Amino acid sequence: MTILKTTFLILALAGTAFAGANEGWFDLENCGMCKNLNNDPELFQSMTWDNYLLTNGMMEVTTYPAGMKDRFDKLSASMQATGERLMAGEQMPMCGMCMSYGALMMKGVAMDRVETPAGAITVITSQDPEVVALIRNHAQTTINAYAEMMAGEEHPGHEHPSNEHPSNAH
Repeated sequence: MTILKTTFLILALAGTAFAGANEGWFDLENCGMCKNLNNDPELFQSMTWDNYLLTNGMMEVTTYPAGMKDRFDKLSASMQATGERLMAGEQMPMCGMCMSYGALMMKGVAMDRVETPAGAITVITSQDPEVVALIRNHAQTTINAYAEMMAGEEHPGHEHPSNEHPSNAH
């Protein structure tokens, strides 16, 4: 799997519009990448997506229910196509998270991805202390925005475990 595909798979799991302190971090309606989630809202509602801080970066854990792998792969393909258009120079609106993710990629972060039977684990790290700080800031902002989004969610689904994990402690 290419770094580009890995990145946009991860972005697929984050996008949704909401108001609050982290407004604009996720934006399902306007972000050129995140709006791909509108293609399969049932899949998006069924997925979990959690971020954890690591010493040299972050880890993202994505899950989807049994029987939705083909749908997840189709969503991933649409995200990949959008990513390829971006890389080719197409201009499109981007939310804060997607812009931050792109900036991390441009810094040359290391990305390791492991496919699991029900999702994927992606580890994003760097040996450069300045880049590590950027990765960890991205992760913490995502954790905070996601918690805010989930607290205000008005529809069923997204039965996500808490991000209160020892690896998220400051």
